[in-house]
Amino acid sequence: MMRVLLLTVVLAFSSVTAWAAESPARRICRTEGGQFWILNVGPKEMVMCFFGQAAVGAHALYTFKTRSGHELEAIQAYRQHDPSSVRGGVCGAYDAEAVTGKDTAGQTFTICKFSDGSLIEGTTLWLGPDAGENDGLNKALSSFY
Repeated sequence: MMRVLLLTVVLAFSSVTAWAAESPARRICRTEGGQFWILNVGPKEMVMCFFGQAAVGAHALYTFKTRSGHELEAIQAYRQHDPSSVRGGVCGAYDAEAVTGKDTAGQTFTICKFSDGSLIEGTTLWLGPDAGENDGLNKALSSFY
């Protein structure tokens, strides 16, 4: 009986600890209806927030939501979408570096990495805010805290 009680207490505290360890960026991603996702780029990890097929860096979304609409470069490029600008591919058109990220299932994504460190998935940027596929991201960017 004592073992069961001890195990229950340990499990209760470990679940509280795991819940408390959730990062603010992860919490905002989840609250806005997104899915927190980690992509591997070589030995580094990039933390993204997916809204269906649309994806933006979790830090860029967090900054936008908590700094009263302050936009990092990835959010600015997305909102000022210019489909006619294709020099150097979609990332190059916005002076961003194109990097390839891979999830744990092996699926690859082209990520645009801006000089301020903000991230957005290449197809999301290419389609822009007028694409129906990006409605979830548009909703998340429609207000701030």
